[in-house]
Amino acid sequence: MSCTRLSGVRGSEPVIFAFSKAFLLLILIVPAVFVFRRSARLGRKTAAELQGRAPEPAYFTTRLVLACLFMVALTVVAARPYIAYDKSASFVFVVDVSRSMQARYSCSEPTFLERAKRVLRDTVQALPEASVGIFAFDRFAFPITQLTTDRTYLADVIDHGLYVGLMLEATQTEIANALSVVAAKKRRLPEIYGDVTHVIVLSDGYVSGDYRRRLRTPFAELADAGIKVSTVGIGNPEETPIADVISGQCVNQLIEVNGDTVKIPLRADILKFIAIETGGAYYAETETSRLVQDLRSELAVGSVADSGSTGPRRDVSNVFLTIATLALLGFVYLPVRFAKH
Repeated sequence: MSCTRLSGVRGSEPVIFAFSKAFLLLILIVPAVFVFRRSARLGRKTAAELQGRAPEPAYFTTRLVLACLFMVALTVVAARPYIAYDKSASFVFVVDVSRSMQARYSCSEPTFLERAKRVLRDTVQALPEASVGIFAFDRFAFPITQLTTDRTYLADVIDHGLYVGLMLEATQTEIANALSVVAAKKRRLPEIYGDVTHVIVLSDGYVSGDYRRRLRTPFAELADAGIKVSTVGIGNPEETPIADVISGQCVNQLIEVNGDTVKIPLRADILKFIAIETGGAYYAETETSRLVQDLRSELAVGSVADSGSTGPRRDVSNVFLTIATLALLGFVYLPVRFAKH
């Protein structure tokens, strides 16, 4: 595959064209100019013969410019432009989808999980250079995406692939098991997860029992795998009830067990303990910008922007497709406007 690299402003990422031969189509601009110039002459001649009002020269010039802009934009789209990043890293986000993540005061408020998804979405979009993988956990844990730089795919998974009930009877928050699963993935699949050195857990930290004892083994496994864990606390300073969900619809009825309303506390102490013991950091859900800044500082300089690279990239065809659409609309609308006047 032939690639052409277009350097932009100093300090910005270059635009690379995967199919640069498509620019040969620009030769079609030459006959287009000829056709428009001939059309302008015939229009003025016909108007003179019929004693009508011929369009101003600017009318034909504007239509020619719009037609050329349309052709150039579509040619660029055909050349498959993308931005290649010269920095990259691999991060795994581990998202709590246990029943406690349904906590909220009323149906008019977002659940803990919806708040976690907002943090996840903002963080992922702010780091287009990074390869991102997403795991979900409650009692069990498993990956729901591969490591990828495809932000459209990740956004779709975040919006539609993370929900309470993803696993049967999502009643427990087993962070220890989730961390063990991630460490095991890196150990067993080094060709996929070998570059992962940082895991970010998004959870309310609502863990019962002796969590220190249960976390002892995962901490050792993470250390062997060279992984540190940062945590993001999702929840409220005070205990939060769970609005019940019936047939997929939230109802303003709180879940009770044995006559007592179930209330979910934000266990920031547990989440901070996990971060400190593994060399990571703890973030409140309002500290997304600090999380992004810290993760960005871990991006490693590489050579992925070189020709023929298979490193992180972002397709930018949509920008030129928008330009082509606007040019076409202007081209079609101009004769209508001229007719009205």
